[in-house]
Amino acid sequence: MVGKKRKGAFSACFFLGFYLLLPVQNSLAENNLEKDPNSLQAAPIGSVEEKGNPSVQPAEPVLRGALVKLTDFGADDVGYLSIPDQEPKGGVVLVPGKWGMNRGIKFLADRFSKEGYVALAVDLFNGIVPKDSSYAADLTRFVREDSALGVISAAVRFLHESPRFHTDKVGIVGWDRGGEYTFEAALNIKGIEAAIIYYGEVDFEKKKLFKLKVPLCYFYAEKDKSISKEKIIHFVNRLEEEKKPLVFYSFDAQDGFADPSNSNYDPTNAEAAWHISIDFLEKKFNAPRKETGLLEKIIHGKD
Repeated sequence: MVGKKRKGAFSACFFLGFYLLLPVQNSLAENNLEKDPNSLQAAPIGSVEEKGNPSVQPAEPVLRGALVKLTDFGADDVGYLSIPDQEPKGGVVLVPGKWGMNRGIKFLADRFSKEGYVALAVDLFNGIVPKDSSYAADLTRFVREDSALGVISAAVRFLHESPRFHTDKVGIVGWDRGGEYTFEAALNIKGIEAAIIYYGEVDFEKKKLFKLKVPLCYFYAEKDKSISKEKIIHFVNRLEEEKKPLVFYSFDAQDGFADPSNSNYDPTNAEAAWHISIDFLEKKFNAPRKETGLLEKIIHGKD
């Protein structure tokens, strides 16, 4: 059942049951789970497996990208670069969460490149890929925000200035803690045309929100215990008051639902969010820049 929309410039919407949106193979999460957080926990949508035979394991997708140095663009770090086969639609910087630049984030970079984007995943852990949640939390705590933004800035420059390809427009996507850095990058780094945040912490200081000029898409996980719904509502309302360009979606899911490396990975909601992300980038990359934005909140309820 689709909820009512507010009339006028601002409409409102939360996604409470994405089984209504897309026909996705729900069995993937049950049959293809892996225990290693550094490998994909679920086979990509559309993969084929032999049902009823537990000895048959789904093959991991072959990665199509390669590591590149960002030295010439302002950071002594590396990133995972995946280039499309056709003329690029634009570039996308991927900012991973607590699991770092593992196979999961590389797989997502490859998915962006298959959609026509030059994708560059940044490494905020200096090549370290954590093996458990405790180590991941420790690594995350030791990352300084200014250092993370420096790496992201270098990645944005790489996509704009690399002689290997031409990208006029660059977006940025971040997951959990990477979503926090994505929001700060959208506020402070030039050359970003659109930003997508997956269940990251947000800072709704008015002086910060005033600086937001690029379109923002935010995915909220309703079962995320680290961020209260009241805080998210406050954040959304504050952006609405400031007339900032926000598209907001709420999923009936745990935090980490869109990260194939996370134990909370939910392929149904992840696939729905993926299609929204691609649609958002295509619309924003092809749309003229506006000084004021439209807050869209879409509400879908269950019968």
